Amino acid sequence: MKTQKNGKISDLRKQKAPIIRTSDILKEVYPLSGEMALDRILREDNPRELIRGLPHEDFFWLVKKVGDNDCLTLLELASQDQWQYLLDLEMWRKDRLNPDQAFQWLERLKQADPDGLARWLFGEGQAFANFYFFKSIQLVIKEEEEEVFQPDEDFVAFDGVFYFRVLDKRHRETIENILRAMAEYDLERYQAMLLGLAGVLPAEIEEDMYRMRNIRMAEHGFLPFDEAFSIYAPLDAGTISTGDPGEKAHILTDDKERSLVPLSPLYHAGGPNLLTEAFSRVILTDDKERSLVPLSPLYHAGGPNLLTEAFSRVTDSVLLDRMRLEFAGLCNQILSADGIWADDLEVLIKTCRKAAGYLNLTLEKLCGEDLDSAGRLLRDQSLVSVFRVGFGLALKLKWEAETWLKKSWFYARNLEFGFWGEDWGGTLTGLLEDKPRFYMGLKEGEEYKDFEELTELDACARLINRLRVLDRLLARLTGLCPLDEAVIQESRLTFHKLLFNFWARQVLKLEPCFSGISLAQAKEFFGHIRAGKEVPPYPIPEFRQKFVRDFMALDPFLEAEDAEALKETLSLVWEEFGEEYQWVSSNDLDGRFTKFIRIMS
Repeated sequence: MKTQKNGKISDLRKQKAPIIRTSDILKEVYPLSGEMALDRILREDNPRELIRGLPHEDFFWLVKKVGDNDCLTLLELASQDQWQYLLDLEMWRKDRLNPDQAFQWLERLKQADPDGLARWLFGEGQAFANFYFFKSIQLVIKEEEEEVFQPDEDFVAFDGVFYFRVLDKRHRETIENILRAMAEYDLERYQAMLLGLAGVLPAEIEEDMYRMRNIRMAEHGFLPFDEAFSIYAPLDAGTISTGDPGEKAHILTDDKERSLVPLSPLYHAGGPNLLTEAFSRVILTDDKERSLVPLSPLYHAGGPNLLTEAFSRVTDSVLLDRMRLEFAGLCNQILSADGIWADDLEVLIKTCRKAAGYLNLTLEKLCGEDLDSAGRLLRDQSLVSVFRVGFGLALKLKWEAETWLKKSWFYARNLEFGFWGEDWGGTLTGLLEDKPRFYMGLKEGEEYKDFEELTELDACARLINRLRVLDRLLARLTGLCPLDEAVIQESRLTFHKLLFNFWARQVLKLEPCFSGISLAQAKEFFGHIRAGKEVPPYPIPEFRQKFVRDFMALDPFLEAEDAEALKETLSLVWEEFGEEYQWVSSNDLDGRFTKFIRIMS
């Protein structure tokens, strides 16, 4: 008995070793280029076992890292289940097969493993073969009694009976080679497949293929759009807790208790849907199951932030595997809800960053900097719920901005968001998208990104408040001095020009209005605020107080909080003005390039 026990332990160790090795190798290849990652994998003693041991998601990520056109070696090493996952993602656009994508992946699979492709087309891919070849070839069958049979010269036969020609000449060579591989692999099944094409109903087959594809994809979190979009249903932060999750369920500890658990009710629960998906992922009981946990999505979660720090502190391997599974499913659900075609590694990485960003927002909102509290929340709550709370925070700010916008002076004048300048207008544009995003300008090579930190939401909230008080000031100004419609219609009009032209005219003791000033008047204005200094840089901080005070005096009935916000906003506007012109000589002023002053030619 003891020997048997030791033998089992030894066997278990042998089973665990490849799992740990696969995880380690994946971590090694993440930072590498596609070519270097492939080279690293091929240096393994048994790369086929390594690749086939990868979860489907990690295999797909690896293909995208290496590149669609350079992944033939990976396809050759992969299992047909991994092929199926890849094709389910690549060949479908919503509920329709994309023939061009289908052809490209068939060509790659044919080059990588012709026999493997033939086996798949005769097996799991039989419905696809019937649908695709029905659409791609014209078939003529030679009857037994026909002694002389002369089809057109572009017809081909591998058995002297079934003659076909490829309808699209661009794909002729590839499709002929695929059919040849099928004929060489199993001639009888090849002939049966061609004979069955006459009875194919393409619409019915495509619908059935789509249904089966959705069933397979639901196991990985790719839900139908109408179900997947529930990920964006906002959830109030008060609905989830960072404290004691409450009374825990009794754990069945022995076989006698577990033998009493009924299976039939849950088996007939229906689905696939979010409920059945959650049930399917509750417990990972053995190494075979745990080896299917994808690592790539969580690796690309970004950071460092509260979320990644909380994840890094998880020491319970089973809990960590559950979180990895949930996070991968969350990312896939987001891809489904966004209707995104995951054809590029960058798309996958951005989706992971998006998922992680909203998770982190929730943790920062509910836990502050308390890592223990963040860890409990991740342990006790589903990541879908945590994501929905984070997205709800961004959505709430968007709704507040929309409420202000509809009542604003700016909106009533039909002005574009660019009226508030590039940065402020860009921030407002991103916040008011269907799914709010944070304006980055030209940082990190992208203009917008999904929210990741509370500081980003806070920055947007402060900006909306600044725009609100500025908008009120402009409404007050245009109430005192009507704004000429011709000014409103000017291209590249911004609030800066309205404020500074009004104020410049006041400094020059001209008629108060928003009209432009002449070049001579502009030089006089700059000479006045520069106190006669003629050598750059031109310091003008002493006029900040006058600029702020003059505009604050126009609306003396502001509440204290709004008055402070307007004072701060006017100070920021003045700083921007000072930076713009501190190196510009009065002799170099040109009405075509002045951002803050309308200079009339």
